[in-house]
Amino acid sequence: MRIVFAVDGSDYSVRAAQVLVRQAGLYREAPQIVLLTVALPIGTPLARAQLSRQTLDDYYRDVSAQALAPAEAILREAGLDFTSAHVVGDPAQSIVDEVQRLKPDLLVMGTHGHAALKGFVMGSVASKVVAATTVPVLLVR
Repeated sequence: MRIVFAVDGSDYSVRAAQVLVRQAGLYREAPQIVLLTVALPIGTPLARAQLSRQTLDDYYRDVSAQALAPAEAILREAGLDFTSAHVVGDPAQSIVDEVQRLKPDLLVMGTHGHAALKGFVMGSVASKVVAATTVPVLLVR
């Protein structure tokens, strides 16, 4: 089973990591997990143009490492293999794009639960992702 696990470093991502660890024992084979985080673009296009590519890459790598670290620690402690990745852009659209590219069997993500969609409470990023993707999604609050 191939799983994309979208994280943002929040307590909701930590809870989702704990659920994923419990769920992993239910699969016949160890899941192939791709941890994914999305870094928001900094500043305006003009401001970004004034920074070197290396400076931007370093910034996005550092921000992403901070967001990935809590989930990585939980998965590592549980003995689960995973790869980590980050992209830069709008969180919802970037997650949808990566899901389309990677074609996982399941998308896992934590949700803040601030907005309502058809009576089901979930965060706005989660709402957009669920509406735009065709793979099963496990949301953890």
